[in-house]
Amino acid sequence: MRPLSALTLLMLSASLALAQDHNKQKLCDTASASTVDHDAGVIVQTVTLSGKWGRNNATVYLPDKEIAEGAVVFSHSSLHVDGATTDLLPLALTLARAGAAVIVPERSLLWPPKAQSTNREGAVVICAEHWLIDHSNIFHDGKLTINEKNIVVRWGYAYVGPRVCHPATPSDCDLTDPFGSEDAATSRYHRHGVWVPVGETEGGDNTARFISDGGSKAAHDLQRSLGSAPINALVAVPSSSRS
Repeated sequence: MRPLSALTLLMLSASLALAQDHNKQKLCDTASASTVDHDAGVIVQTVTLSGKWGRNNATVYLPDKEIAEGAVVFSHSSLHVDGATTDLLPLALTLARAGAAVIVPERSLLWPPKAQSTNREGAVVICAEHWLIDHSNIFHDGKLTINEKNIVVRWGYAYVGPRVCHPATPSDCDLTDPFGSEDAATSRYHRHGVWVPVGETEGGDNTARFISDGGSKAAHDLQRSLGSAPINALVAVPSSSRS
């Protein structure tokens, strides 16, 4: 799953399946969200993701309509570089206002990473993916839309972040993506989606651009890929809607 360039969105490929069925069942605890705000047609919620791996408070942005245009999973809520922080919640809220369902775990991506596994905790991201799939209604059930030339013209899902360590092999850090971490034949959480590499160390990384524009270029790329409403600029996140 090597990006061709720093600005390229690629199809997320399937990777490793979880080692045992019971590991799949125990990875993520059941979680309920609490609504904290309504912001310009967006329902803002918080949810505590948890499991044997620990716990994480995530922010959820759901468009206030029956069917979302797509779904986006973030790995982190901010980028931390040399003492400076880039907030990713404005990008997440912007995508939600355009019609996408979005979940953002509350944690900071450190750049550059200090070790191979830095920023790559897999369980929290995969549990975020599971929660969003379970609690959102996506256009065309999130399936790919393919034209008469067999070209994908619309995606249902997207991921913003680095590849993560597979939860079944955290000490070895076998890299995977959240949508492809489970077997397509047996898991209802396997999805195809587009990938915006951030915090990635093996080519095709967008971290420098995110630091410079806050994710503005990625917002437009994702809008086109998901078929959501046009985006003019990133929006500010009201303090009342932050988790």
